[in-house]
Amino acid sequence: MCLGPLWTVSRRGMVSVVDAPKQVNSLSELVDHASAALGPVHAHDPEGPNECLVRSGELIVLPADAPTVRKRLRGVYSHEEIATGAIRMYTKAPDRLRVVDIAREVGATPNHVHLSCPIMIGTSRPVVGGHIPELLGEGTVALLDTPLDAPHGALVAGVLRHHGATVRPFPVLTASGFGDDLTLAAALRATRSLPVVLVASGTYSFNDECPPVLAATGRNVVAAAGNGGSTRPWWPAALPAVTAVGASAAFSGHGPWVDVVANGVDVPATVGSTQALCTGTSFAAALHAATLVPVP
Repeated sequence: MCLGPLWTVSRRGMVSVVDAPKQVNSLSELVDHASAALGPVHAHDPEGPNECLVRSGELIVLPADAPTVRKRLRGVYSHEEIATGAIRMYTKAPDRLRVVDIAREVGATPNHVHLSCPIMIGTSRPVVGGHIPELLGEGTVALLDTPLDAPHGALVAGVLRHHGATVRPFPVLTASGFGDDLTLAAALRATRSLPVVLVASGTYSFNDECPPVLAATGRNVVAAAGNGGSTRPWWPAALPAVTAVGASAAFSGHGPWVDVVANGVDVPATVGSTQALCTGTSFAAALHAATLVPVP
């Protein structure tokens, strides 16, 4: 598993590394990075079969279930916030690390942390140079990713633009590549009417089931299958309505929930005057999304 590298594109068109790669063996080693980006995060089932990252002390509750959940929370309930299509409930401080167990007890779900795919296994830094194929088609893709001035969003957008798609950004991750269920759910609702939506991130869940707040994702969504080299479902890609795109490489998420396999190694991207080659399922998914855009 590889955290990073993080890289940036200079005005001279060179790709430079701004944070050296760090090899990690489990998601639990990303807790400090995720906490720095989002606030308190902890690992559930560290290095176990249900390992995932969750925001400490945060529960997601669908509105219809809220009255029942409030009653069940009783002594551990702190406060709540209204979110798009859901309610975010907080436990009291002493119970924040028990959020997964509490979620099971009261009929809620934790707020899972989503990761941009390059911080998972099998990725490599982009390199300047290489043959750039001819552009294909034209169209628009809603990109749910980091801001476009952050490394991951810039490179995924670079793949889309290189293949003739225009990009409409919807930042759902921090610049360092971390987000959560609620933020992604809000963006998916906002993009329901758009022709093609690309999600270049995802999460494992505590029970390998889809977080309910993401379950209504529409059929216009293409999502990366993750770079975990695992058959565990990676959400939202594993939803039946979503087109899950894996890469033809060992690092890719795989299994019956993957719908399309595309090239995910040395995928060409154009960012300004820079030509980069990128590796990961984010870039395989971008290649597939570019083939779906409507042609005027």
